[in-house]
Amino acid sequence: MGKCEIIELTTKLFFRTPIKERRFYYEARIKITRKEAREHLEQFHLACKLVKLIRHCFPDLLPLLKQIPDPRHQSYITYPGVILLMTRILSSLFYINSMRKTSEEFNSENLIKNIWILCGEEPVTEELPYWETINRYLERVDPEKLQEVMHSLCRTLLRSRAFGDMRIRGNYWQVIIDGTQLHRTRKELDGESLHRTHNRGTEREYRENYYYVLEAKLVLHPKILVSIQTEFVDNEDGKEMEKQDCERKACWRLMEKLKKAFPRLPICLCADSLYACEGFFERCKEKNWRYILRYKEGSIPTIGAEYRELKKWEKNYQEQIWENGKKWYDYITDIDYKGYKINLAEYGEIKEHICKKGRKKGNVKLFRKEFWYLTDLPVTRKNVDDLIERGRMRWKIENEGFNAQKKHGYSLEHLYSRNYQAVKNHYYLIQIGHMIGQFMEAWEGIWKKVKQSLEQKHRRLLESMKEISLKEYMEEIDRKIQIRFI
Repeated sequence: MGKCEIIELTTKLFFRTPIKERRFYYEARIKITRKEAREHLEQFHLACKLVKLIRHCFPDLLPLLKQIPDPRHQSYITYPGVILLMTRILSSLFYINSMRKTSEEFNSENLIKNIWILCGEEPVTEELPYWETINRYLERVDPEKLQEVMHSLCRTLLRSRAFGDMRIRGNYWQVIIDGTQLHRTRKELDGESLHRTHNRGTEREYRENYYYVLEAKLVLHPKILVSIQTEFVDNEDGKEMEKQDCERKACWRLMEKLKKAFPRLPICLCADSLYACEGFFERCKEKNWRYILRYKEGSIPTIGAEYRELKKWEKNYQEQIWENGKKWYDYITDIDYKGYKINLAEYGEIKEHICKKGRKKGNVKLFRKEFWYLTDLPVTRKNVDDLIERGRMRWKIENEGFNAQKKHGYSLEHLYSRNYQAVKNHYYLIQIGHMIGQFMEAWEGIWKKVKQSLEQKHRRLLESMKEISLKEYMEEIDRKIQIRFI
């Protein structure tokens, strides 16, 4: 099978393919002109496809949004809560980076009518809510209600059986945990914000205030990671933030909430070396969860020392030679740490890179990578490569997750409100928007022939919502569809 023939890619096929060959799937594209790409996309009526996708993959989204208790006085309501919430979700989905710009971009007759149709509400006005109206509403909505919406959406996706091939060892769902910093400033925020001091003891000393969140994302597909549980790291008695202390405590709270929301879900947690500690192992054992953790020798020195000693005697080393380098695997099982049996797997690679441009043309550089992973999953010569690959997927929460939300249109670091409760609600709505966006981006039937940036794809969605009247395409929207992902 040639590179250009590999177009349709299922999750199952992806993980059965040797790691070194997987890049071909992403590189394989049919080259077409811009005119052909435009004509190709026009036939789909992207606004209709978006509505069909929401109805197909997230059928409970709009009913759930309508069920959120409205904190406003019922005598003074113009816009239903679902209109306010859906406007904010679409704003993030269309890569609009501020609330004021949302009001400007949504000032389109077709788009206004389409949002009312999408929400299944009878229009009571010819305008959409102004951004200040949305913010005032989000200042009063209980953030936990939006978290429950996220839980319900995840349950629907898990029950669909469309992503069963992504389970580790055919059983455990991979959940990646990581924290990220939201808005930061030298100005004063509210009492819930964290703070740290830079350049302490010097003339350039200053205090930085910021918000911080710990996120757990469920891996459904190599290109789809959805938020399954969120825990905000709040200020404790005005103390300066200490990452190890604050983030670990937030993780314990997150794990308890995740277990309560999904008591029977078999989970394998993936996280960085910060969580390589007795407290994490104990909690995973209590909940009957598995884990794959990035390991650094500074985390638990005794494990690293025992690994180096035992690898001299156990012959688990494997090596593969490439044309421009090599990679290797090694592992030791049943390392004892305070009564917990832990397996440690090692992966390394060396690649030669020849400079093709500039003054250093022809020079050869060696790139070396080494990763260690702690796990309680059984490790053998046959499955060590798959285990390592799963461990390395932790980077997806930073690349496809936080990095996409910060750098590719969702503007996660932007301060949408100065009210902390509204900040939380904005965050949850961005996660819902990003969830829908990932499904849309991975829809194989639409994008397989088009090589466009994320910004271009989402801009086309906005343009389509402005140009097309959904009312004229209701027959097409009501037809059942089958979605295949790239």
